[in-house]
Amino acid sequence: MASVLKVDKLDPQSGTALEIGTSGDTVSIPSGATLDISASTLTPPATMPASSGVNLTALNATNLGSGTVPTARLGTGTASSSTILYGDNTWAAAAGGITAASQWRLTTSFTGDASPIASNLAVVDTDGYGSLGSAMTESSGIFTFPSTGYWLIEFTGEWWYSGDSRYNQAKIHTTTDDNTYDSAAASTGGIAQAESSSTHTNGKASFIFDVTSTSTHKVRFCVAQSDASVTVYGSATVNLTHMTFIRLGDT
Repeated sequence: MASVLKVDKLDPQSGTALEIGTSGDTVSIPSGATLDISASTLTPPATMPASSGVNLTALNATNLGSGTVPTARLGTGTASSSTILYGDNTWAAAAGGITAASQWRLTTSFTGDASPIASNLAVVDTDGYGSLGSAMTESSGIFTFPSTGYWLIEFTGEWWYSGDSRYNQAKIHTTTDDNTYDSAAASTGGIAQAESSSTHTNGKASFIFDVTSTSTHKVRFCVAQSDASVTVYGSATVNLTHMTFIRLGDT
């Protein structure tokens, strides 16, 4: 039978140090008992034993002296070079910002109307050209977007003619059902021959397209002029008649 010592207070015989037990002993506090050290100073060992910290509060993060907090402890989702940690503790790609930009051009001149321009189209590839993000694709003059989002579309048409032409139109046609195209934007330039040589003009149309589906939302480019002999000017080495695509942000 264990001995029981009943006292109201223990004081050291001399000095201020009081030792309970001997090295190697186990000092137990029964379940349900309360150890009140709220008005005292507790000096823990250099190496704390493994235990739950669920009841530890008011911990100051500035006292972290070494190590790195694992990203899995900061939030849900996957931490990587392409994600950031949001205020709701979620790792996700950064919202907004331009993530895609590219240019195409007409590489060969032709005369007359085209609805759409369906041939001799190519990605710009000269003079240090650079694109951003995934590329647009084109088939028979129909352009498909690489991703959904708000897209700025710009179309510049360039013409030359040895005569008069009342209108020369650069038009952007869009579809939201991969079937019916409407004229979303147009720009018109006229030619009044001032000399015996050819006179040039141009027009620039622009449109912000809310691409909610890459399979149904597409774009094409058309030109129309009042005289069938007007030349639509193209080049494989410089942007004359050309298209610009810039993704502005998420839809």
